[in-house]
Amino acid sequence: MIKYTVIDDSAIQLGGTSLTLEAITEPFKDECEFITTSELTKTHLQFKHPKVWIIGNTLGLSRESYESLLEVIKNRTSIKIDFDYGFCRFRGPTPHRVLGKKECDCLVNPETATLKNLYYQIKENSSAVFYMSETQRQIHQQAIGIKDEQSIVLSSCFTSDSFKKMKEYRSKPKSEKYAVIDGHQGWHSEAKGVTKSINYAVTKNLAYDVFKTDTHDEMLDKLSEYKGLIFLPTIEDTCPRITIEAKLMGLEVITNENSQHTSESWWNSSLEEMEEYLKERPELLHQKLISLS
Repeated sequence: MIKYTVIDDSAIQLGGTSLTLEAITEPFKDECEFITTSELTKTHLQFKHPKVWIIGNTLGLSRESYESLLEVIKNRTSIKIDFDYGFCRFRGPTPHRVLGKKECDCLVNPETATLKNLYYQIKENSSAVFYMSETQRQIHQQAIGIKDEQSIVLSSCFTSDSFKKMKEYRSKPKSEKYAVIDGHQGWHSEAKGVTKSINYAVTKNLAYDVFKTDTHDEMLDKLSEYKGLIFLPTIEDTCPRITIEAKLMGLEVITNENSQHTSESWWNSSLEEMEEYLKERPELLHQKLISLS
């Protein structure tokens, strides 16, 4: 029996969104279905009646899927998981500034009225809104007025197998080099600060490698060989899991305030305390789903 329907457009298996969704649905994956925004239609609503709708990234909205999503939020039981800044058509204040050539105006611009209306309905009708970091939550509160009691910091989430693997990698011998993870070229690499990270290594006279892999497992295996990770994103990166994975594998992590979770106390705690904190995060969402079911 399907109890939960997850609406999300994450397609890149190396991406943090899809990995977090995999982790949080791990305990009830047999009761869960995943659909993309484009698959959400009025016909789907007629035949699918899950107890709770879980709304993630909804980038591919058509007129029908937009209207169907509003129907879900207004008249069905739903929660929202914001992985970045969905109220902005560029997915965040800095991308809007860089790509749109001006400050984000998505909540007042008539051309993006659908986003304004969508987030108004989320604020008014969603049972809970989950965020990846406290800084991200605060920016959303300032922009759209999400209530304190409605909003919860979830953080990046990991499966039990991931924790086991990262702990094993912690004892793996490390080189004296630092790793810089290559992006998907273009804007993605710029946003992830690949060039900035390389320049940092050169300026500090640090030996480094730039690499990319085809799968997440390959990336963890390769990264675990290094002394440290240099990750200097140029945009608001709400809770980049690569930094957490690197730390839990015993690497030194060089990052900046754009990794928005790094201002939270757990980030500077011991590895055991970090792991304990992160293992508890999915339970916040699970308890909310249980209360709504």
